[in-house]
Amino acid sequence: MKQYLITLIAIISICFCTAAQRVEVFGGYSYGSEIGKLVNSKPSLPDEIGSMNVGDQGNKGAFTIGVNARVFKGLSAGISWTSINNTERRFSYPHHSSFPNNFKQGSSSILFSFKYDWFKFLKLNLYSRAGIGAVFYNTPKFHSENYQFDNFIWSNGAPKACTRLAWQVSFVGIEYRPIKWVGVFAEGGLGRQGALLAGLKVFI
Repeated sequence: MKQYLITLIAIISICFCTAAQRVEVFGGYSYGSEIGKLVNSKPSLPDEIGSMNVGDQGNKGAFTIGVNARVFKGLSAGISWTSINNTERRFSYPHHSSFPNNFKQGSSSILFSFKYDWFKFLKLNLYSRAGIGAVFYNTPKFHSENYQFDNFIWSNGAPKACTRLAWQVSFVGIEYRPIKWVGVFAEGGLGRQGALLAGLKVFI
């Protein structure tokens, strides 16, 4: 599935390069709680066994790559890919907290977005960006020393490979181009690509 999506990104990028007046390719590091958010399923045990504490740990950061192409004046259309290794959901018991009980699940997201440049001054550019797409969850890896995966009672079903809606709104982005072809950027917002996305851009 990922290979088809990467191929799609490449094809769209080539179309952008041939049709647009300006293309920017960017890559950076994303950070924020939405990046590693798992599917809303929480485990529990039958009342006669006891209760548990559940918490998510692990990746809140990921690498993002993408491309934007100008379609009209300050408006650009783009596509981006964010990949997350694993987020861990750990189960602990009041009297058995030392036993490892957890599952790890990786995810990747693809977003189609629009970017609007609303202020320019010399080499500085301010913009906003918003996108929508999908997040693809891998099959989780489960480990427990005490219980089998099937022994848990799951809200919304047991975790598995699936696809969910993804979105991102970057309210303010700052772009600085010290030279014509290369720049640095940072974005602040909400969504699957995190509260902060920062990195490098190459302008074609």
